[in-house]
Amino acid sequence: MTILAPYNTGSIPFLTRFLYWTGLCFAGGVGATAFAAMADRIGWKLSLPLLAIGESIFAAIVVTAFLVGLNLYRFQSIGIGGVVGTFFFVWVISIIITAIALLTQKANQPGQDTSTRPTIFERIKPSLRSAELYALSAEDHYVRVFTSKGEDLILMRLGDAIKESSPLPGLSVHRSWWVAETGVKAVKKSDGKLSLELQGGQIAPVSRSNAKRVRDAGWA
Repeated sequence: MTILAPYNTGSIPFLTRFLYWTGLCFAGGVGATAFAAMADRIGWKLSLPLLAIGESIFAAIVVTAFLVGLNLYRFQSIGIGGVVGTFFFVWVISIIITAIALLTQKANQPGQDTSTRPTIFERIKPSLRSAELYALSAEDHYVRVFTSKGEDLILMRLGDAIKESSPLPGLSVHRSWWVAETGVKAVKKSDGKLSLELQGGQIAPVSRSNAKRVRDAGWA
């Protein structure tokens, strides 16, 4: 931004322009980080698009406040149209930067390691074997396997299925449910009871005896 000098900043000396754009970027980073920290504290499990939107809006608010303050200092006044226009243009830049940053971060995060893929994948249909494992649920003598590409029903005990899901991190949240850490989309609470919304939209109940384990794991 210092080199491109947009928004008529080319007339500003190079060092001053560098400090100006660096300060704005830092302010935006503060806003985005504040939203991410707030979402984490509340326990929101946001999808990547929602996280990008939230972070970009908070970043735009902080940067806009900085720019409005600067304009008031220099010109003593700024109209509501100027504030709205400034926020819009700042938000457009923020959403692009935030989206690129989050996509880069996601690309650099290790997923489920296929070199140590759980042996339970050998039991499910081939079309699901390249998927991520979300959860296991007992149904009579069967276990329903929830993955990022669909479900399958296999004949085995839940305890054995959980053993074959190793080394994937997860928790037994109910006598008939085991949920992988990567399978949790959101934690819900109703009438004092916890439940987990899976990435695929299914709801896994959390028994009262396992609620503490879920909280201790940082899921709730």
